[in-house]
Amino acid sequence: MRSGFYDVRLSGIHLCSELHRTSPSSIQQTTIISADDFHSAMVPKAQISNSAASSPWALVIAALWVVGFLAVFFKQPLHEPELRRFDVWLMVADEMLGVSDVSSDESTPAVPSGIRFLSQRWSLFGWATLILGLAASYGLAVTQLIPVRIRLLRTECVVVTFGSGLAILSLVTLCAGLAGCLSVAAITFPSLLSLLIAALLRSRSSNPADECPSESGMVRSSSVLVGLVLLVIVPFSFYLLLGSVSPSADFDVREYHLQGPKEWFQQGRISFLRHNVYTSFPFLSEMLLLTGMIFVGDWWQGALVGQAVLACFQLLSAVAVFAIGRRWLSPSAAWLGVLIYLTTPWTLRISLIAYAEGSLTFYLIASTMVALWATIESINLRSLAILSGLLAGSAMASKYTGLVAVIIPVFAMLSWSLRRKKCASSDLLTTASPRSVYWPQLFRQTAWFGLGVLLIMAPWMLRNSLDTGNPVYPLGYSVFGGDEWSAELNARWKPAHAPTEHQLGQMPKHFMDAAVYNMWTSGLLFALAIPSLLLCSRSPAIRVLLSLIAWGFFTWWALTHRIDRFWIPTIPLLSIAAASCWMLSGSRVWRGFLSVVIAAVTAYNVYFCGLALVGFHVGLMDLEAARQLTIRSDIRMLNSTLSEDARVLMVGEAEVFDATFPLVYNTVFDDCIFEQWTSDPQDADQPVLHRRLLSGELIRKKLSEERITHVLVHWGEILRYRLPGSYDYTAFVQPTRFSLLVAQKVLQAPRSLLNRPLSSLSPAELTVIKSWPGFESLIDGQENFQIVQLFEVCRPPAAPKAN
Repeated sequence: MRSGFYDVRLSGIHLCSELHRTSPSSIQQTTIISADDFHSAMVPKAQISNSAASSPWALVIAALWVVGFLAVFFKQPLHEPELRRFDVWLMVADEMLGVSDVSSDESTPAVPSGIRFLSQRWSLFGWATLILGLAASYGLAVTQLIPVRIRLLRTECVVVTFGSGLAILSLVTLCAGLAGCLSVAAITFPSLLSLLIAALLRSRSSNPADECPSESGMVRSSSVLVGLVLLVIVPFSFYLLLGSVSPSADFDVREYHLQGPKEWFQQGRISFLRHNVYTSFPFLSEMLLLTGMIFVGDWWQGALVGQAVLACFQLLSAVAVFAIGRRWLSPSAAWLGVLIYLTTPWTLRISLIAYAEGSLTFYLIASTMVALWATIESINLRSLAILSGLLAGSAMASKYTGLVAVIIPVFAMLSWSLRRKKCASSDLLTTASPRSVYWPQLFRQTAWFGLGVLLIMAPWMLRNSLDTGNPVYPLGYSVFGGDEWSAELNARWKPAHAPTEHQLGQMPKHFMDAAVYNMWTSGLLFALAIPSLLLCSRSPAIRVLLSLIAWGFFTWWALTHRIDRFWIPTIPLLSIAAASCWMLSGSRVWRGFLSVVIAAVTAYNVYFCGLALVGFHVGLMDLEAARQLTIRSDIRMLNSTLSEDARVLMVGEAEVFDATFPLVYNTVFDDCIFEQWTSDPQDADQPVLHRRLLSGELIRKKLSEERITHVLVHWGEILRYRLPGSYDYTAFVQPTRFSLLVAQKVLQAPRSLLNRPLSSLSPAELTVIKSWPGFESLIDGQENFQIVQLFEVCRPPAAPKAN
């Protein structure tokens, strides 16, 4: 027997067959009205009915899974073996009873904090609001230029408007930067123009589907449930936004997510940074950070503004979770999905750290939302294909992995939807063969979807093509080549960004790593998402969501180097699937059981999100004091002591966002600048380790030409890169070379800025260090490994004064 979903869809097909018999002049008007009627008939039947509850035995199995999974989950240790998840429950109980024995460390100086410092954030949030407003203007134009012929919920309108708008705003910043016009006017004017276009198109449109309807005509959720959920998510959202303006303490963020925009802001234009290969990635998120810097006129405060904008991707993902749950499941499941998603510690963590995964996550759930509309829209699939392509392309513009994580599965969803419609209509439309109709429509749909992807991705690919000759630089070297890449770098890059093994027997372990052992996951995600398999026969939307989750984990396992944050994009999908368990049965016993489970784990998650383990959340600290906390002591010392004419060559160090002094650096996957400046070109064919230094006079001349006054060597980072299984680092950089430069009076004797006791090094680390020629110079008299050394460049002798 067909489900209610397909009964409604077949009614729409009957309606389409009637349209074939109408006169051409009346088709358009009839189509618009029918789409609205089609939607109003669809909404109640698309949601999961409570009348078809799961069997008692199925509910017992589901409950046993939930209890068993959570028991295993909470037995696991957190950061250290001494602290288990279960211990956090005791901390929660102590807090509730007011008997906590946790005392502050009086030896640590207190950082100024309090409500009086909230005023430091108002201007940051004000600028972020302005940037979101500019994005909305582009989104409004998109919704008018690409009209959808179904009635949208207001939450769906919000997702499409801001999702498309933020993607376009990032492109506007990119184009302005490439043109050398990084100014407020260059970014603001196009948004005003788009707002005017949206207003003109809206005034000329008579399509009632252009209006986002309220949800008053739909089935409502329990007011008690809504009130309880709002009681958690409203203050938690404020806490999330407050944390988004925390100074970043993450290596990758300070190496390129923020450092790239900082350099472009200081240059006044976007240029190719050959010393930082990561800045050639598609930079949708980072362009919004750059936009913040431009509006504020300061790279540090502007970065905080941009981080607040990026945090809104998490809130928009929550809106998309609600929209999908509201349309396809039930109002209660929609609210629970938002609760589960927002209180998952990863959601807060990704708001504290300006990774690209935040926007990638949003564009996956947003493009999924739009692609699901294609299963109920039988008339105007062109707009849906373009819009879903635009949002899916924005995922790839956030990170290259969006190609396999979002574009491919979303396109598969659209193709599957079209195929199902043609199969369902085969008994109704006898004028043509379904197969003869399917393939031309699939070709057109592919073209429109590809157009949407190219609208977003083409500028990024064109930029890379002009800079390097490779549209997806630094990827695809074996296919496209690239002027700024080499076979040697590619040989290091590929294994460093690929899984070390593909043993099927290890898959359960990798699943446990993500579902159970990961510190920032939520026990509710997999505890409740697995039982949602029982709903597959009752909900096509659940089948789609579970398929996307399976695809996401398969690509994470098969195609990436399995960093935990790479599966973050599946969390909204998991949250909806977990919330759908509410629909397994309408009995008080089942829902009472779920209420207890969700409430208990949510309390744990909320408390955990207040711990330092989730990330650096400054709360209401003085922002300047918080800034100093995140700056490494050696960089902080150089910021305060170097003269204005100082310029530092960084060797092995790329985490330089906090530096306020001029510097030269390169990342681990770029050509080593120290090697380029000091190695003898006649030895280019020799092994790197055996290449000779230039003469002291030539090196001194080169450093003088580049205005280098100091050389900082971060041996700790070089050690990390040279450990087995890591990225590796050029063998040219060795302690003995710097000792030789000191002997040749090119550099002065070094100062040690950071030390580490030899006793704290692992056997593997000691083995690597002892393999370096001249490593003895890195060990001081107190058995310390000198992590960071600073060499001052010797000044040339003063010319003799004339008599």
